This record gives sequence, structure tokens and C-alpha cells, in this order.
Amino acid sequence: AKKRPTHMFGRFLTKCTGGASETPQLLILGLDGAGKTTLLYRLKLGDHWEKSKESTMEKDMKKMRTKDEAGKTEDPGYHYEEISFPRQFSCGMWDVPGTDAMRRVWSCFYHAIKIHGVIFVVNTAEAEQEDRIDMARKQIHFLMNEDELRMAPFVVILNVQNQGDLKRARAKIPGTKGEEDEMYFRLALHKLHFSCLERLKVCKMNILALKGEADPAFEEITKFMKVKMCDPKGLRMNL
Repeated sequence: AKKRPTHMFGRFLTKCTGGASETPQLLILGLDGAGKTTLLYRLKLGDHWEKSKESTMEKDMKKMRTKDEAGKTEDPGYHYEEISFPRQFSCGMWDVPGTDAMRRVWSCFYHAIKIHGVIFVVNTAEAEQEDRIDMARKQIHFLMNEDELRMAPFVVILNVQNQGDLKRARAKIPGTKGEEDEMYFRLALHKLHFSCLERLKVCKMNILALKGEADPAFEEITKFMKVKMCDPKGLRMNL
């Protein structure tokens, strides 16, 4: 059966209110254009979105976000999907826009919903734009010290947007580890308090090349998330 994206906000709130046995809720954040929505639907759909010759993820996303004559778009803004990671856990994933206006309401999501983990996406193509990297740095440091997120594991994805042959491309970027990348230091992640560093993971990947929820490149992220969410000194979840 063909997988279809869904867009909803309140339907699963009863699963997100706390306790050890609820469904984990992950929040995908980052500046606009970082690759957040692409990450969500690459995990959910893999290459299903591109089975049709007339359809590609990039083209369809652009169409959804193009304003019509009335100034409206097909894109609801935020996106929600339930995803099952093989041999790990099932979770709800929330993708929230990173425009200046929407960054002001990020806190509404983690105030209203129990968030168990955060994925922050950084577009490495913006490495020369000092103001954008500085804004990403400020947001990461602020979020990691928010009371509602102090127990949540954080993953910073350094998104290397390689537009090559996606059928052959792998999501995982070989070579330098995330913690050894220049961007790690430009985001001042090495200056975070120990209590933040022990629940932080940094990964480099080409999000556009992800082949679904079972992609090996994302498996190391879900393993990290699971360990931290089940930590008896942390969220103490039963997964």
C-alpha cells in the first residue's frame, strides 16, 4: 500500500501527556530551509515520493509552498507523522517551520506536548553566512536549557545537501565525525555544559539521500535517542 503523509495537531495528544509508557514525541527544529520537512518525509516515505517521473520531493515541496492568487499555500506549516523505526521504537515526529515568525512559537509545542527528544537541522551550505550560523547557535543553546527539554536527548544534524545521483547516494557522509567538524565549533557546542553534552549527538548526513526509516545512517540516531530516553537518570521510558 502506498504510504501517505498526514497533517494533524490534536489527534494524538492523549499519547503525549507524560508517563513512562507513552509514545515518544520528537521535535524537528532548525532555521528555514535547513531540511526539516525533507527529513520527516524521507524517513516516512523513503523514495516512494519519487516513484512518479512527474513528481520529486523538492518540486512538490516548492509547489506546496507557492502562494496562490489569494496569498494562500497548500502547506499547513507544521507537519506531523508517526514513524516506526525497526528494532528501536515507534514515535510521533513534529516538524515546525524555522522562519523568524515561527521560531517565536516553537515553545508552544513543547509547552503543550511532552517532547522526549529534539532533532535540530543545520544547513551546511550556509556555512559562509555568519548571521545564519550564529542564529542556529543561539537557538540550540537556548533550547537545550529550556526547563521542558532539560531531560530530552538532542541530535544536531549537519545537513550536507549534495544534489548528485540520489539513487546511488548514501545518506551517511564518510570521513570526519560530527564532533570533529568545523561546524561543531562554530555552533559552540564544545562550550555547552556537561549536563547538555552528555545528551547531545552530532551527525553529518545528506538528508535528501535517506531511504526511509530503516536507513543505516539514521539508525545510529535512533539508538542514541533510545538509550537516552530509557536512562533511569533521565526520562526513564519503557521502549
